[in-house]
Amino acid sequence: MKHLIRLSLLFVLLLAVTRPVSAVVFVHLSDTHINVTGKGRFSQESIPTLRRAVAAIRIIKPAFVIVTGDITEYGDEASMAAYWAEIEKVGVPVHTVQGNHDKPRKPERFNRVVGATHPVFDIEGCRFIGLNLDLADEALALLKEQLADAKAKGIRSVFTFAHYPLLAPDNAAFNLSPGCASLQGERALRYLALAQEGGIVAHFCGHLHSSYDVADPYTGILSLPVPGCVDHKGAFRVCSVTDGVLSWSVFDGSTWPLAILESVPPHVRSGTAFLEGKVSLQLLAFGPEPVLEATLGGVGRDVLPPVVCTTAGRAFEGTLDCTQLKSNFYNLRAHLVDAAGNASDRTWRVLVKGGK
Repeated sequence: MKHLIRLSLLFVLLLAVTRPVSAVVFVHLSDTHINVTGKGRFSQESIPTLRRAVAAIRIIKPAFVIVTGDITEYGDEASMAAYWAEIEKVGVPVHTVQGNHDKPRKPERFNRVVGATHPVFDIEGCRFIGLNLDLADEALALLKEQLADAKAKGIRSVFTFAHYPLLAPDNAAFNLSPGCASLQGERALRYLALAQEGGIVAHFCGHLHSSYDVADPYTGILSLPVPGCVDHKGAFRVCSVTDGVLSWSVFDGSTWPLAILESVPPHVRSGTAFLEGKVSLQLLAFGPEPVLEATLGGVGRDVLPPVVCTTAGRAFEGTLDCTQLKSNFYNLRAHLVDAAGNASDRTWRVLVKGGK
């Protein structure tokens, strides 16, 4: 039986509560399944759940939003227009790709109402490449071109986003037909070869309607499906890229405040990223009210006293001394309290290479 521990982490309020210049905060949303046809599934809940997500995203104020497909249930123009009318209310750029429900092999309607088939953009030294993988040959040709261009321009952090994940659960429901859940076969090998050579950090996706965060065991590339917005109360992933390191939290807007543990990669299935030495941590908090208190603790074998920060602000920093820990997995848990008395806990699983 595991014993509860508290990792002794000194938190100091940053001199300025603004984000570091090297940090990019964004939101990953998927599977809104908007249905305004008046028939079929999701016709009642799709608009309200998207509005719930949009309201939460407006509080977070990210740099941009990526949406990884199945924006509609039937691929009809009225539902696409309804999706766009709601999502553009986030007030920041939105980059969307099609899913299997959006008639992706005929993108003309999507292009007219929503945007480009394969959206590509750069921000703060990062490149994001959107792919319609139902047009796989076209998408992979574009990926090859964009990776070469990113390399020529010295862009070191590259991310892709598409509807289908790279890896999916070994479950009968996902194996009924080839390519149902993930990119497979020769096309998957082509993507992974390009991704490894081009230094892709992660692939954001949807389709599974649930979390199945996993690293490809051969290349280390992260496959990150987010829970479906329509059937998970407007859920989305809040992400941060700081100096090339990707961190995230999944959130449904139900409990504030929210936090991201910046510069610390969460552990995923088959992942090999680990922390060692003295690691600088930055806890970035979001919410309708300022955060007044932040406590960071963990789960393991040793018992250490917690440290509480009791000053207002959005960003807190501290140091984790891994040399004082044993090599193991740890759940770093932040307890946050805001000015309105709202409290929440956020947890990140990390792998530590310790000194004991």
